[in-house]
Amino acid sequence: SVIVLLHSSYSLYTLIQRPPNLFSRLRIPLTLPVDHIRALLLSEAGFGAGVGDGELAVPVQMPPDLELLLSRLKTDESRGWFVRFGQRALQTCVPCTSADDYALFIFAGALLAYVRTAAVLLLLTSSANGRDRWRGYILGVLVCAALAEGYILVSASAAPLPKDGNRVLMWHDNIQFTRQALFLLLPILTQFLPEVQRPGPPSMSLAPALAHLERSIPRAHLLKYTRATIMRNPELRERAVRWWTRKKREGDAGRKDEAVQRAALKMGLGYAGTEGEEGKLRMSVRVAI
Repeated sequence: SVIVLLHSSYSLYTLIQRPPNLFSRLRIPLTLPVDHIRALLLSEAGFGAGVGDGELAVPVQMPPDLELLLSRLKTDESRGWFVRFGQRALQTCVPCTSADDYALFIFAGALLAYVRTAAVLLLLTSSANGRDRWRGYILGVLVCAALAEGYILVSASAAPLPKDGNRVLMWHDNIQFTRQALFLLLPILTQFLPEVQRPGPPSMSLAPALAHLERSIPRAHLLKYTRATIMRNPELRERAVRWWTRKKREGDAGRKDEAVQRAALKMGLGYAGTEGEEGKLRMSVRVAI
């Protein structure tokens, strides 16, 4: 549908557009001094800088958000926040001063993305398209993904960083990539789920039931006359007597079995009396007759 196409296109666009990360883009270690990072950025911008000594021939004013990012990267704690919460959070969240502030800043955008995807999945699993029985499972996958992302962002990503600053796992970038891949695949897979046929109203099955009942009534009357006819034919009467005699022997053998008697007594259907008394089942039958 159009909704899936628009949502998938946006998810694919965000999946291709990786979040900004100057350490990955410049291929520099996380522990590189800020002066060297500044020199590399200016050299990349075409202003020419002495990367070796970090001194600039002409002082150049950087954008305020980039100056804010470089000023925050002067501490090791902020570099850990860079890995956990990404460059955009440190570069744009001016009032953020702690890990909790950055976490709330990141959760706001992620929560909006989850709500948007949940709305799309609700439309895809509505009763109109016959997939409403899959709604709980699909939304359950989305909720589990959100809880897993929250746990990784708050707890698992707080692991110590390597001292050399190389081979650092950028938690924020990888989490965002995984989230966007999930948002891209989940609606597409939902579209291929089989539709579940819902039972119609009871009135739809009432007419066939009445028709079947009307056909069964004449058959019941015919059965009454058939039994009388069997007893008039010697051959059929003999076969019927043999059949009922065999069934009587089987029934007597089953009723005399002690295990059957005990099971019937436990179920409240005891039929074997003691010392001349009748069982409960036989007494109930006599009262009914």
